Amino acid sequence: MTTLEAGASTLEARGHATKRAPAAVVVRARLTPWAYQAPLLIALVVWVYGPLVFTAVLSVLDWDLTSPDKTFVGVDNYRQLVEEPEFPRALARTGLYVLALLPFATVLPMALAIMLWKRPGKASDRYRSLLFMPVVLAPVATAVTWRFILDPLGGVVNSTFGAVGLPEQDWLGDPDTAIWAISLITASRFVALNILLYGAALVALDRRAFDAARVDGATEWEITRHLVVPQLVGTTALLAFLCAVFAGQWTFTNIAVLTQGGPVNSTDNVYYRLYTYAFTFFEAGTGAAAAVLIVVVLTALFGLSTLVRRRRVTS
Repeated sequence: MTTLEAGASTLEARGHATKRAPAAVVVRARLTPWAYQAPLLIALVVWVYGPLVFTAVLSVLDWDLTSPDKTFVGVDNYRQLVEEPEFPRALARTGLYVLALLPFATVLPMALAIMLWKRPGKASDRYRSLLFMPVVLAPVATAVTWRFILDPLGGVVNSTFGAVGLPEQDWLGDPDTAIWAISLITASRFVALNILLYGAALVALDRRAFDAARVDGATEWEITRHLVVPQLVGTTALLAFLCAVFAGQWTFTNIAVLTQGGPVNSTDNVYYRLYTYAFTFFEAGTGAAAAVLIVVVLTALFGLSTLVRRRRVTS
């Protein structure tokens, strides 16, 4: 091969390499984001969607968690939930928990967050840290502490009531007071967490508009009512939705430790009822059916809240 032919073949090879390089670069550019997202996608499949699919399959089976035999029963587990009076009652109590906790998830933390936001400084940071403590503490330890506080024979609350001449109560043993006691115990977590979330929303607000309102003679109450609170509507709607999602879950620990659903099922909710089906009565299929129904209800609530937000933005 002559020198000229060798040079021509080299140039031709480089031309082919140049033509192939863009394709490889494009493929690499398309695959690189997926490579970064792969750990998250794998975790979602393993820890979220995989268990959801398994629960949906288990909801149409009859299984006692110990026997190797699983019998297909179709919708019988769902029919049992609908026909059994305790599950609809537990669902209604879950809604009652949501309504009882809603002010502690929105109104109270908003008021406290605004108070702390208007007085910035080291003292405000210390108060915010103290108010956040219920989120850091273990829920079981908190529930055990409240058991001693509400003890009908020597608890702090009844001792204080007796000292001032008020009637003592069996707070966790009376069906009329037990559900409200569980709600108040759970409320501290909502208040603690949502103060932080409202504080993050308040930091994003422009203080210059409020200073201009003060120059024009507006009072602090007028500034809060007409300028600050309207800008927190989106945050409030989100926290109200999260309250509907987490109210049943966060009351579960307090119910399990303090009342076990009693007295007379007055504190039962759908999460504790699900736990009872699966791990007390060993009816795994019924418990899975209850879990599927809970997911359906939460998905419907999420869809409804999304629709409301979109209509509010477009209007």
